[in-house]
Amino acid sequence: MTLRFALRILAKNPGFTAAAVLCLALGIGATTAIFSVVYAVLLRPLPYAQAGRLVRVFTEFPTFPNGGLRHFWVSPPEYLELKRDTYSWEDLQGWVNQGVNLAGSGEPVRATAAYVTGGMLRLVGVTPLMGRVHSPEDDRPGIPETAVISYGLWQRAFGGVAGVLGRDIRLNGQTCTIIGVMPRSFAFPPGELDSPELWIPLQIDPAKPGGRGSHYLSVLGRLRPNVTLAQASGEMDRYTQNMSHGMGATGHSFDPKTHPIVLAGFQDEVVHGVRRALLVLLGAVAFVLLIACVNVANLLLARSEARRREIAVRTAIGAGLGRLLQQFVVEGLVLSSAGALLGTLLAYGGLRVLAATNAGSIPRAAEVSLNWPVLLVTLAVSCATGMAFGLAPVLHARGGVLHEALKAGAGRAIGSLAANRFRAALVAGELALALVLLIGSGLMVKAFWKLQEVDAGINPANVLTMQLSLPAAAYPDAAKAAGFWSALLSRVRALPGVVSASVASELPPDRKIDANDTPIEGWVYTPGGPLQNIDYWNSVDAAYFETMGVRLIEGRLLMERDGADAPAVVAVNRTLARTYWPHESALGHRLKLGEGEWRTIVGVVADVKNAGLDRPSGTELYVPYPQRRKQPMSSAYLVIRTRGEPNDLARPARGEIRGLDRALPVSDLRTMDEVLSAARSRPRFLTILLGLFSGLSLLLAALGLYGVISYSVAQRTNEIGIRMALGAQRNDVLRLVVGSGLGIAAAGAALGAAGAFALTRVLSGLLFGVSSVDAFTFGAMTAGLLAVTIAACYLPARRASMVDPLVALRYD
Repeated sequence: MTLRFALRILAKNPGFTAAAVLCLALGIGATTAIFSVVYAVLLRPLPYAQAGRLVRVFTEFPTFPNGGLRHFWVSPPEYLELKRDTYSWEDLQGWVNQGVNLAGSGEPVRATAAYVTGGMLRLVGVTPLMGRVHSPEDDRPGIPETAVISYGLWQRAFGGVAGVLGRDIRLNGQTCTIIGVMPRSFAFPPGELDSPELWIPLQIDPAKPGGRGSHYLSVLGRLRPNVTLAQASGEMDRYTQNMSHGMGATGHSFDPKTHPIVLAGFQDEVVHGVRRALLVLLGAVAFVLLIACVNVANLLLARSEARRREIAVRTAIGAGLGRLLQQFVVEGLVLSSAGALLGTLLAYGGLRVLAATNAGSIPRAAEVSLNWPVLLVTLAVSCATGMAFGLAPVLHARGGVLHEALKAGAGRAIGSLAANRFRAALVAGELALALVLLIGSGLMVKAFWKLQEVDAGINPANVLTMQLSLPAAAYPDAAKAAGFWSALLSRVRALPGVVSASVASELPPDRKIDANDTPIEGWVYTPGGPLQNIDYWNSVDAAYFETMGVRLIEGRLLMERDGADAPAVVAVNRTLARTYWPHESALGHRLKLGEGEWRTIVGVVADVKNAGLDRPSGTELYVPYPQRRKQPMSSAYLVIRTRGEPNDLARPARGEIRGLDRALPVSDLRTMDEVLSAARSRPRFLTILLGLFSGLSLLLAALGLYGVISYSVAQRTNEIGIRMALGAQRNDVLRLVVGSGLGIAAAGAALGAAGAFALTRVLSGLLFGVSSVDAFTFGAMTAGLLAVTIAACYLPARRASMVDPLVALRYD
């Protein structure tokens, strides 16, 4: 009976019911979706055995330019020394990700593999779905190669057949035997945009581990049961101090000042790039939930004023306080349940949209699912708000209030001045919260706009790129690899619609740093000065600069005549030239790549972004790939500039590649516009979400303001009639009503600006080229808030200005 009455009451007020349910649904849906992401990414332990004891081991070079090399890789000799000489670890293992050509399962494909030391998969403690994982015996040099494959690769490339174990495949032209299949949910390393689908023994030779300067190995350790991260860090500090030998400016010996060892919890390291952004989004949706709850509270308070006479009559004819409480509790639960149901649907849909638009912006995104505990918490908050403010009419059941309500005219309820002020204060709070979000969103939009304007140093229009990797078995030496690239370029350049084509070992604007030691002729190191170490090496052909649109600054570009038998030359970027020869031309100076011959600098070109669009370009050199006499260019990007739509050349270019080598897969086929867009994906993702939440909060706040002003106009109908009867004009009434709304908005804007000044500082690490207290953004968003306030007040004000004085004077 009580439930039916509650449903009938709510159905009689469809506007109120729809507004309350929608506010609750938006708050519950947005909060549940974002907190589900935060829980899965930041709070849920990694899906490995005893994940809390897993620690990443890094080296660093703090004295390098542009803030140093932080959280850098470990070289194999360093890894072997740490494994042998330190005692904090129950186990210490390493890996490196690398693309491989996979054949033997139908059409050759390009896949990402993790080359791991023998105990890595045992270290993370995940049982394979089929077969076994690698053992240290599989990791000994010279042992036949084996592979553990992912569930996805098993299904995609092998049809999910049980007989895959023991099957031979071809990896980069070499035979490899499948020994295990991992579970569907397994991913290692976690949080990778291009997650590995195979795990292959790295097979480091302890007798010949390579140079100490060859930093490429990622290292993961499991702490001993009684060792804390702080204790392990202390041991690494002591070990570094003891190992310091002062090997000079380009030495790679451990040193507390120039080459320390640093540790980080594995989960913290996986999510550190998005932690601040996710916490900002969590704060934003908390504001949205709070604004939604305030809106519902305002709606219920207004309704309680309208129901004073109803409560008074029901009390007068014998309804007890318990019966009234029961009725309003049921109404609040009906509203909250409807809001929760719709909010759950919105949260589910929101998570699907986040998954579809993530584009690598959030690590561990595959683990995100609807978090039911979070849903229950937000539902509890919303229910508490609905019931707390829904019980407000019961306050009118007190004797004095009952007597006043029964004396009031039947046509309307009498609202108290204190209630009106309280509701206005709630709306001012809503507007303040909305302004904080608006300013934060405005800062992100401005920063993203500046990121869009960054000169990447290239012309991306009408450029198609794709990656090719030559297996060592088929292309064992530099001459054969160079012959393939030369033949491919000749065939591609002959295609209709091709303006120019080139190859390059690396592609901007977001690539891993090389940080290779590079001897410079005549260079004398001075303390605090630059080191003989170049950030980026790139092997290219002569047409690269024309194809990518890289400008010449001084000297000449690389030319076709810079072939294998020509004098060794190199081109450098402007940052390299200014770093080592700030007061003279770099032309004619010489440098050496590894153990090769001295190369003469023949040209200086404009800087190209390599570390990301929001980071300094770094030093870079360009080597003619035909002059790589000792080491073949086994992997490269084919870059094609076209006259029309770049993707139209994808099929013809693939055809030319197959005409040269049918076993060679093509990967990472994208236009340069898509490459640059991917480099902006994370700030774009955050900007869109923060803008969405700030717009939602502004809409909710505007609706709350509209409700307060509309209710105020209804209460003041008689007063407005008297004013108009005494000579007030419609414009006067408009100013009166809009002015009351602007007064509320001004209070909210003042509070919001102060809150934004304090809170937007957390955005400082996410903003590119914009201050967190940017005056223009603060002013523009405040003006926007006031404009929305005027719009929200206009309809009630216009309705008030149209009041007939005679009707208003009879209004009771």
